[in-house]
Amino acid sequence: MGWFDKLNPGELSNRLVADLDKIRDGLGDKKADFISLMCRLFGGLIFAFITGWKLSLVFIATSPLTIFAFNITMRVIVKYTAKEIQSYSKASAVAQEVLGSIRTVTAFGGQKKEEQRFSENLLEAKQIGIKKGLYLGICQAAAQAAIYLAFAITFWYGPYLVRYECKNYDAGSVIVIFVSCLQSTFSISQIVPNIQAFAEASGSGGFVFDIISRISKIDSFKNDGDIPSSIVGDIELQNVRFTYPARKDTPILQGVSMKIPTGKTVALVGASGCGKSTTIQLIQRFYDPDGGLVLLDGKDIKTLNVAWLRQHIGVVSQEPVLFTGTIEENIRFGKQDATDEEVIAAAKMANAHEFIMALPDNYKTSSGDKLSGGQKQRVAIARALISNPKILLLDEATSALDNESERVVQDALDRAKMGRTTIVIAHRLSTIRNADLIIALERGEVMEDGTHNELMDRKGLYYELVTAQQRKEKDEDEDMLDDDKQVQLLKKNYPRHLRTLSLVSAKSAGSDVSDMEENDSENVEIKNKKCCHQPFIFKILKLNLPEIYWIIIGCIASIIFGAITPIFSFFFSQIYALFAEPDVAKANIETRNYALVIFFIGIFGGLCQCVSSIAFSKSGEALTMRMRIISFSSMLRQEIGWFDKEQNSLGALVTQLSSDTSNLKGLSGVRMGVIFNAVGAIVCSLTIAFQAGWKLTFIVLLFVPLMVFSGILQGKRMTDTKKSNEKNNSKLSWSEKGGTYATEAIDSVRTVVGLHQEEFFISRYEDCFQKEFKRTMIKIQIQSLGTGLANSIMFFIHAASFGYGSVLVENGEMEAPLVFR
Repeated sequence: MGWFDKLNPGELSNRLVADLDKIRDGLGDKKADFISLMCRLFGGLIFAFITGWKLSLVFIATSPLTIFAFNITMRVIVKYTAKEIQSYSKASAVAQEVLGSIRTVTAFGGQKKEEQRFSENLLEAKQIGIKKGLYLGICQAAAQAAIYLAFAITFWYGPYLVRYECKNYDAGSVIVIFVSCLQSTFSISQIVPNIQAFAEASGSGGFVFDIISRISKIDSFKNDGDIPSSIVGDIELQNVRFTYPARKDTPILQGVSMKIPTGKTVALVGASGCGKSTTIQLIQRFYDPDGGLVLLDGKDIKTLNVAWLRQHIGVVSQEPVLFTGTIEENIRFGKQDATDEEVIAAAKMANAHEFIMALPDNYKTSSGDKLSGGQKQRVAIARALISNPKILLLDEATSALDNESERVVQDALDRAKMGRTTIVIAHRLSTIRNADLIIALERGEVMEDGTHNELMDRKGLYYELVTAQQRKEKDEDEDMLDDDKQVQLLKKNYPRHLRTLSLVSAKSAGSDVSDMEENDSENVEIKNKKCCHQPFIFKILKLNLPEIYWIIIGCIASIIFGAITPIFSFFFSQIYALFAEPDVAKANIETRNYALVIFFIGIFGGLCQCVSSIAFSKSGEALTMRMRIISFSSMLRQEIGWFDKEQNSLGALVTQLSSDTSNLKGLSGVRMGVIFNAVGAIVCSLTIAFQAGWKLTFIVLLFVPLMVFSGILQGKRMTDTKKSNEKNNSKLSWSEKGGTYATEAIDSVRTVVGLHQEEFFISRYEDCFQKEFKRTMIKIQIQSLGTGLANSIMFFIHAASFGYGSVLVENGEMEAPLVFR
């Protein structure tokens, strides 16, 4: 438990979602692509060396620059991905804290303040994302320049070898070497997204694998430790000293000793921070003491089996924690194999049966369906009692309730204490007067103990606490009497006809408000209907309007960068034509000039890629931040009943904020750059191709429908997933359900561990993702077919274009260099 004290629960659950998404992306199809590209890379180099080692060696000589650039790129991605996730985790922790306490936030009108706090934490993540885009763009520009430097040197040296070493090199061998090296080079450039995914997975994996490899100091999953055949319930603390691992400089317990006899009720009293709750947590063995012993029936609890110990302890805490599910399921958390009769008996003992039967679905009612604090507390008491524990720990179980609810719950607690060793921490000292033993703590030390009458006679610490509380209650009662007198006076002096008018006005005002609410709801419905007709992409672009100039700059830079490869093919065909140039001096000069042009084209392309990366990182990060803020503020504006629905549970909402809004970055980020790269490449390629030879171009274009079909197959999995989610928008997806279980378990880890339900939540979490895995695997088979078709279709295009191109050259309809354009 000390490990959880050092971490923010919201940050932890967010990282569980975000980091695992990064790891899945890095270990998914990117791994297969990486292996394929590496085989193409080394295969091309091997074939090039076999054909002509001198020219291949010159090409390879520049590879250290390329490798260095990619190495720096990977390091930058790893570093800033880890920082980005850590920064957003802070914002996610705020979101989880606020959404988990939405009733309190709404009651005090704190939505604006919490929205601002969420925004401030997101700002850091946005700035890191922009820095990541800047450095990534610089590294990619350097890599681009290094690749085109290799092209330039190869194009200059290749024709030289043809002219001066004609026995070993001819135009055909140079083309073979160049195309092989070109394939290797393009493989390197295509490896970048895969390396980026690996780097991000590596940055995320460090945190995840640290958690996996960590060995808990108190492991409830181990089977070691004594399991006594019976339990009496005698508890003793001997000279216990304790300091929380997260606050080593603040001692909590300093030599505490106490005896709690079986079947007795012992109350712990004292000021806040004196060690009352800590004592209870040590008995549950959430922590081990720094010194001294905690004994159960004369045995050190360190020697007992942890699971067995916690199964014999029932706990009712200040804040009743109910998990997603029905009331029956929540009571069964205390004993998973309990029968229906045992569930009802526990509810009756907790004074909960009557109100449960009054609910629409009785025990099948959802735990989030508008249960009051007192009702939730009684369900928590039933959960604690269903296993019939020998030890009962009550940690300020009524402090958060109103007077009426406190009376009902206190009655249930009094019945629950019978025949059990009970330790009580109470904020209202009048409720513990009948305790068998009262122990007063101050600054981690036992100051006195005895019955209520004994301690009052001593006039020590307990006496001071009781008298101080009595004075406070008396002052509060007097204030309430004064308020009542003021109300009566106003009623007496206020004319009757005005009071009647006031009442009528109030009713009409209420009517007006009601009408306004109806009109508002109608307006919202009309707006929603109008919005439904607006394409989703336009909504996103509208939100990204403040960054429109960055988007325009990024689009222009991406289009230019996409046109670089077709332009390169134009100069490549020009160099190929120089192989047949009889004038050696002229050929050398033009070869050198074309090589320099290609090098500067590479530098210019690198600059465009850098600008594109910076521009789209700014627009993408701004969109992501804006969408998260809008989503979060929209959640805060919802009525409380909206949060009671299963699909709007805390875990699901946090998961949506973390992953769904992050996915929208692709609409205004790097993926948009890739789309405009393709646009630039297509437009420029078609222009050059039709100018070079329209017949050959049309032959190549015949393959476009096949390429579109393969793209549809690849995108079908994502489309089907979205459609299935739209059809079942009233229910959570399996991954969202898994996120809900994880968030609940981490956020309420003390309750989960105290109930010894760790394995239950793990199995539920695993089951959700097993179902998600099976569903996804069916879709992946279709996607794989599209990927295979897309990867193989290029070979068919090359075969058709070069085959038909040779026919056109032979018939004199086309010059050989133009085929390469």
